[in-house]
Formats: sequence, structure tokens, C-alpha cells
Amino acid sequence: DDAIDYVTQYELGFKYRSGGFGLFVTGFHAKTQEQNFEVTSNRFLDRTYKATGVELETAYRKGIFDLRASATFTDAEISKDAISPANEGNTPRRQAKFIYQFTPALDFDMARVGLNVVGTTKAYAQDNNALIFPGYTQVNAFVTVRPLDNLELSLNANNLFNTVGITEAEEGSITAGVNNYLRARSINGRTISASVRYSF
Repeated sequence: DDAIDYVTQYELGFKYRSGGFGLFVTGFHAKTQEQNFEVTSNRFLDRTYKATGVELETAYRKGIFDLRASATFTDAEISKDAISPANEGNTPRRQAKFIYQFTPALDFDMARVGLNVVGTTKAYAQDNNALIFPGYTQVNAFVTVRPLDNLELSLNANNLFNTVGITEAEEGSITAGVNNYLRARSINGRTISASVRYSF
């Protein structure tokens, strides 16, 4: 029992396609065990999670326009914690209830331009649910030009609006005293890249 973590998951889905439109919906319920050791906090984990939710994916294309999008709603909780029972009933750390992304684009044969938008609602830094990461939306943009059949020029801007999005933190709350700081990680700031691809 200590060497194996079991995952029990049930899914029920629906798929529909017609012309340039596609829709895929999947509902799920999962029960997941975790027995682990976390080096950063020097602690053992022995717990069970439960999660219920729905995943949505869609695609649409008409003429020069196409759109791809997806969203996931997840209601998750720590259903059992053998080492820290106070966490039972809390939301697992870094687990947002709602995440989404969509990519609209225009394709003119010689050029393709579009956006990719990725977002998440708030999430808890740690399992004690004391510190909240705010939700954020990251916007990326791209343009590709093909002046020749074997030549492609690309320009990409990631995190176009330089959004701050916190994804991880070691501490679960801010404490009083001289060490009242948090160690956290954010998504990358704005980056812009250009590339040339030549095929022969």
C-alpha cells in the first residue's frame, strides 16, 4: 500500500463535428492518492484528493478565420490527509477552479496572424488555503509571412502586456517577524522573438 498510489477516474464525453465546427465536452470524477516526500519543505505527504469537473474544447473555421478554444472547470478537495488532518476539505494548492485558452487567427495564405490567450482564476499557494494567487490572463501574439514557398518569416510576442502571474510559492502565508517574505515564481515577462526558416 505504501509503494503504490491509486487513481480511480470516471469520464463521460460528447463529441460533435459539422463542417468547420467541432465541440468536445468531457465530464470527469477522479479520486487520487499521493504518498510523497517534498524536499523543499522537508515533509512527507500521505493524502487522497477528489476532483469533479468538466472539460470543453471547440474549434471553428470559416474562410480566412479560425478559432480554437478550451476551458476546464475543476472542483477539487483534499478528502483525506493522514499527516495534516487540518487540510481535509481544503482546495489543493495551485489548483484553480477555472482555466481557459483560446486562439483566434486569420490566414491569408501568404500570412497568418493571431492571438493566443491563456487564463486562470485564483488559486491557493499551499494546502492550508491561507494565501491566494490572484487570477491572471496572458496574451500572446504571432504573425507568420510566407513570401516564397520555401521561406517563412515569423514574429512572436509572449506575454504581450507583461502580465504578472504567480504560479508557485513555498510558503502558505506571510508570518510576522524578520523573515516575513515569500519565495514565489511567476510566468515569464514579455519576450519577443523573430525567426527565419528556409527549406531546401
